[in-house]
Amino acid sequence: MKHSYPTVERLGFLLGQIHNRDMALPDFQRSFVWDPSATDELIESIINNFPAGTLLRIMNAQQRLFKPREFEGAPELDDWSKPAYLILDGQQRLTSLYQAFYGVGEHRFYLHLADLEKGKDLEDCAFYLRAEDGEKQYRTIEQQAEALVFPLARVFGTAGGFSAWQNQVLKIRGGNDPARILDLQERLTKLHEQWIKPIEEYEFPMVTLNEETPGPAVCMIFETLNRTGVKLSVYDLLTARFWPLDFNLRQKWEEAQDNNSILAAFKIDQYYVLQIIALLEPGLDKEGKVRAPSVKRSAILDMKVAQAHRGWDAAITGLAQALTILRDDCGVIEPGLLPYNTVVIPMSAALATQENISQFKNSPIGGPLR
Repeated sequence: MKHSYPTVERLGFLLGQIHNRDMALPDFQRSFVWDPSATDELIESIINNFPAGTLLRIMNAQQRLFKPREFEGAPELDDWSKPAYLILDGQQRLTSLYQAFYGVGEHRFYLHLADLEKGKDLEDCAFYLRAEDGEKQYRTIEQQAEALVFPLARVFGTAGGFSAWQNQVLKIRGGNDPARILDLQERLTKLHEQWIKPIEEYEFPMVTLNEETPGPAVCMIFETLNRTGVKLSVYDLLTARFWPLDFNLRQKWEEAQDNNSILAAFKIDQYYVLQIIALLEPGLDKEGKVRAPSVKRSAILDMKVAQAHRGWDAAITGLAQALTILRDDCGVIEPGLLPYNTVVIPMSAALATQENISQFKNSPIGGPLR
């Protein structure tokens, strides 16, 4: 017997089901644990229309295999609530998106449309604030209109969506000048098309288990998902991209740990190495000019294999030296004693530039590598 069927579901529809208590969680699911920065990254991926994984749910109308509970921040389930579906895989993603787009939870999420219009990176323009700080800075439509900052809670969570928000902004900023209103309307329409519409139209692949799926099979599926589910990282993506070009990042990292035991001892995230390389050798932009050094995710994703080739050895040397100094001179004898882990990134880059390593005599901190 076939126990499942695939569909594609709009994000807005799924969040609406959560809000209307038509979709919930089995009570045994763990609590919501995502950091707001992870939610921010997921939102950026959705705006870019990048895949964000498949969701898995089970129909819950008749069998009722599991006791349901609401998503964190969603309306509470009562005795009359009968969710049609329970999410087995995708809780963290859907909870984070529900809280962001319905304006609940500890943080509020925004898009700085004025900065996007100026050509700034999405990574800089999609941001979050603690709820109380968001209330102070962008609670009123007047504050939002003045800064041209759009609260993402208005995409799905507030009646009228972006269109209603745009009309309010036009009244505040347009005044009685028809030409000014028309110009602002055209600008906002373009911003909506490029940055908001992808959210409104985003779709998740969904696998639904039917009600005939026996309880033991559901438990086995859930256990397998939670045992093998691993988030695909930027490092993994670059590993796949560089492998056909004869630069095996995974092998390079294993060799680096073998040759520098302190890297393994401090349980260093290999992503740090890419960030150090990005500071040492930021590469060139589309016009052939040297980029400003940056450790942002967008800069790492844009890294070329030549940058990794040139920067790897110096980055590893600088990283090993930084950790040695922290251990031997600063008393950081184990990873847990380092209060701010990412301090090793700029420290390692600085130490790497002090080494008389021939290929780094002309690094971008003193001039671009070629």
